[in-house]
Amino acid sequence: MQARPSWHARRATSALLAAALAVGAGAALLLAPEPPTAAATAPAAGLSITPAGYGPVQLGPLDGPAGSDEHGYCVQARVTASGSADTVRGTTHAADPQLAAALARHRWSTDDLTQAALGYEVHQRHQRPGTMAGGDVDVVRALLTAATPQAVKDRAAQIMAQAAAEAGPWTGEPGAVAGAGRRTGEIRGIGLRSAAGQPVVGAPFTVTLTGPATLDATGTRTYSGTTTAAPISLGWTATGSGTVTYEIRFPDAWRTTVTILTVDGNRQDQLTYGNRPGHDPDEITVPGEPFEVVHDFRPQATTTVRDVVVGDGDPLVDVVTFAAAPGDEWVELDGVPVALPADVTWYGPYDQPQPQAAQPPPGAPVAGVERVVADGPGTVTTAGAVHATGPGFYTAVVTIRKADAGPFAPYVREDFAAPWFEEVETAVDRFDLVHESQVREYNVVPGGRAFDRITVSGYPDDHGQFGGLGGWAADLGEATVTVYGPLPAPPAGPDVPADAPVHWTDTLAAVNGTFEVGYDDAHPVLAPLRATHPGGDYFVFVYAFDGDDRVEAFVSPFDDVREVFYVPGPPDVVVPPSVVTKAQATATIGAPIHDVALVTGATDPGDHLVFRAYGPQDPAAEPVCDEETLLWTSEAVPVAGAGLYESGSTAAPDSAGAVYWVETLLAEDGTVRHTGVCGLPSETTLVTHDLAIRTEARSSASGHEGAGPVTGDELWDVVLVSGTVPAGATTVVDLYHAPEGEPLDCADPVWTSAPIPLTDGAGEYVTGRYPTTAPGTYGYVERTTGADGELLSAGECGDPAETLTVAEPAPDAAAEPGAPDRPLAATGGAAAVLGGVAALLVAGGVTAVVLRARLRRALDATDADDGWPAP
Repeated sequence: MQARPSWHARRATSALLAAALAVGAGAALLLAPEPPTAAATAPAAGLSITPAGYGPVQLGPLDGPAGSDEHGYCVQARVTASGSADTVRGTTHAADPQLAAALARHRWSTDDLTQAALGYEVHQRHQRPGTMAGGDVDVVRALLTAATPQAVKDRAAQIMAQAAAEAGPWTGEPGAVAGAGRRTGEIRGIGLRSAAGQPVVGAPFTVTLTGPATLDATGTRTYSGTTTAAPISLGWTATGSGTVTYEIRFPDAWRTTVTILTVDGNRQDQLTYGNRPGHDPDEITVPGEPFEVVHDFRPQATTTVRDVVVGDGDPLVDVVTFAAAPGDEWVELDGVPVALPADVTWYGPYDQPQPQAAQPPPGAPVAGVERVVADGPGTVTTAGAVHATGPGFYTAVVTIRKADAGPFAPYVREDFAAPWFEEVETAVDRFDLVHESQVREYNVVPGGRAFDRITVSGYPDDHGQFGGLGGWAADLGEATVTVYGPLPAPPAGPDVPADAPVHWTDTLAAVNGTFEVGYDDAHPVLAPLRATHPGGDYFVFVYAFDGDDRVEAFVSPFDDVREVFYVPGPPDVVVPPSVVTKAQATATIGAPIHDVALVTGATDPGDHLVFRAYGPQDPAAEPVCDEETLLWTSEAVPVAGAGLYESGSTAAPDSAGAVYWVETLLAEDGTVRHTGVCGLPSETTLVTHDLAIRTEARSSASGHEGAGPVTGDELWDVVLVSGTVPAGATTVVDLYHAPEGEPLDCADPVWTSAPIPLTDGAGEYVTGRYPTTAPGTYGYVERTTGADGELLSAGECGDPAETLTVAEPAPDAAAEPGAPDRPLAATGGAAAVLGGVAALLVAGGVTAVVLRARLRRALDATDADDGWPAP
């Protein structure tokens, strides 16, 4: 029983208030519904009224008799007041949910008007016979109603209207689960409703989960809060996989009954909210429907090659789209998808596309591996670090391994591997044909036969046997040989003109080999009986293959001087001599070079050719053919008539550049009959160094047990030199840096090596070391120059063999052990997690790919303040 002012003192105060209310009874005191008042505060005394013909009656609380839990209210007007010294003779319980709700909310009110309204309502609903009106309770109620100020009755009506909406029995609503079968979700619609169906506001409740999940608001399996006007939703996160059950407990349910205490000694009986019976429970517990949760997910990838057809040395690029498997969701930590590394392995080359299989066969050739990181669902394109190394078919296989996921491994349910040789994951570097041929004789008499020998290589060895697979078409089994003519002059360009006349055509098997053309008596290549053109007719053999999915299309040059034959015109027509030349296109320093001329028209005895080579010269400069640039002059080459004539060979110059050929046809007496033009593309030989330089970036990361380099490790470059090294050649290597997430830009080096003289010729040279100071991408670019500053070799920015990725060092302290869902400690700017580091070997060098793990933010646990009074 709370200590409070004596009943007599409070009654005197209430009498004064009653007098004041009598003056202004018409002015109603409208109070907003108040929250339950803490029981630690003594209730107000209420008001005293005086019914007509009787003495005063107190409307308000009384000290409870011995054995009562709390104060009560009079149910016998004008009977001697009972109190704590009195004893209880009997107890009954009345079902009155509305009055019980009013008492539950307002019985501890410190407002006299509110307490008077409660006392008034108790008399009106549960008055017992006493000394007034001969014990007629209906008359007593009427007398009390007439004597009670209107403000008290208005307040009572207001309280009871509110109580009608809030009265029990209450019904707990467990809500429904969203996200069942996934890793995260919500329990939606938690609430408490009165018997009238209205939400009960401010009632404390506790949600308890059982099974592998926690509630997001607390990070535990328990949450306590208070009900609101709107249904409550609570997020959950799986900590494992299995079945989760839950229940919601509302511990302070309002009574639906009131207790009436019969007091000994002719004292007032009391109605109290205390002394609750067992059949009116004070707690409501409602179970929720069990639901399944999944802590992890199954990552998948769908892929397609960016370029179906590639060339030698071209990058192999894959477009990878990551997603969770159907029915799963990509795991997010604090709203950020977990990052998973994936390896794109290129297999090949194969001469034919292979049937699709679940996995590569043992010993399948690997062209290279490239690692990408999936920062959640979406599409990632590989950087193209793997290149086509030769003709054939290449297929990409994407693998995601739980073991590579580092700190996110607990969220990966199983490994994923795409099928081997999916059609959309296959690219082809088509085989290129090499063609060499020459007519048996240049001059063919009218009506005579022409012959050609054609040697073709470059077809796959099994060409013609591949019958197709899926969308890959079968081999084209035949090539064509066509004789174009008659032409008025030798062909002047490599492309066959659209209107070139066709003299003869046949087919050849599209396979490697040497083919003798024109020897079939059933299908000979016959010259016309009479030349069409006065100066004679020119014909040219052209070999053509239309191309298929394995072999690139090919047409031999229309102006190949070795494939031209000539049918002279009438003997009375004299055609002046003409010369067409075609020099060797390329050569390395010191290698043999030569020129060849096709002479047409009429020649005289004693005519001869002289070939001159001028150079080496800067290919970008204007060609100069004079005595100062003269490199070599051939011996006189006798010309016995129309036909092909070789210059003989000489050694290429000892420095790189362009060599320009000029042919001169002279008569026996030295008269010049024809002179070529300096600088013609067909008369240019490009001389290059046979020097070859390959570079490989290295790091001191071997001390990290297979991991990639981290900040503080040293980097250096290895220069591998082969071929002939010019005297005075020197190599310098620049190092460039790009911060994490930015592309490498080779504009301003962060470090430049000391010049490395290549005095030892071919071999291996090593630069000095550079200690890294920041994470990111580091790339070397090599430059090699001759003694005169001539650029002999230059590396490429971003060359995979010259690129290393450097990560931040892993934290010294390991994460505190605990459940898989425990947040990682956020320590400074640490963004690299040791478990997420992976090394990737790439052809030509070592590229370290470091998986940057995302740090999960710690959940802020909050203590729920239920704001609910003790009963």
